[in-house]
Amino acid sequence: MATHTVDSRLGMAGRTQAGTEASTHRPPTGAREAPVGRTTGWWGMVLFIATEATTFAVLIASYFYLRFSTESVWPPTADKPPHLVLPSIATGVLVLSCVPMLLSVRAARAGRGGASGTLTLLTLLAGSAFLVLQILDWLAEWPASTLSKDSYGSLLYSVTGLHTAHVVIGLGMLLFLVVAALVGRTREHPEPVGIVAMYWYFMAALAVAVYVTVYISPYL
Repeated sequence: MATHTVDSRLGMAGRTQAGTEASTHRPPTGAREAPVGRTTGWWGMVLFIATEATTFAVLIASYFYLRFSTESVWPPTADKPPHLVLPSIATGVLVLSCVPMLLSVRAARAGRGGASGTLTLLTLLAGSAFLVLQILDWLAEWPASTLSKDSYGSLLYSVTGLHTAHVVIGLGMLLFLVVAALVGRTREHPEPVGIVAMYWYFMAALAVAVYVTVYISPYL
């Protein structure tokens, strides 16, 4: 009987010790868990891109609707066909700027904040070159085609103008990343680089769609 009592006490002591160890390793009830999956910023950018893609899809559809519903030639005889040299260079520059942007994302994820900042700066310069070329193209189109002259001119400046406005927004994002790299925040927080890169890739793809719609289709 005494032996049974001692074994029982030893068993209870063992269970008590195991429970104490388990409670020691158990995380606090109010502990914050690490986020799982995509962040809010990532989903916010995806939603923004989807919204803007819908806007441009409607605008481009309106362009082709007015073109094919017009009985006269397109562009109208009072207008001149769009120039191709400057828009072709501008579109090529914006598409090629995705290369340093992609390398910037990889550098940021590898913890090389300085290299990421330099590559982002190259992307920023390429986007600025696109902006200058676009303004020069508008000056070349004026006054043969104006915003209020006819539907062709209105669509030409509306489509390219809206796209250019979005590129300016992207340049602001890139400038923010360059400053963040200079102060060393990119090394600790690399995710914003990938989020901005998503937007920039969208701008490049959109540039191709605008180029084909506004500058190539009138010659087809």
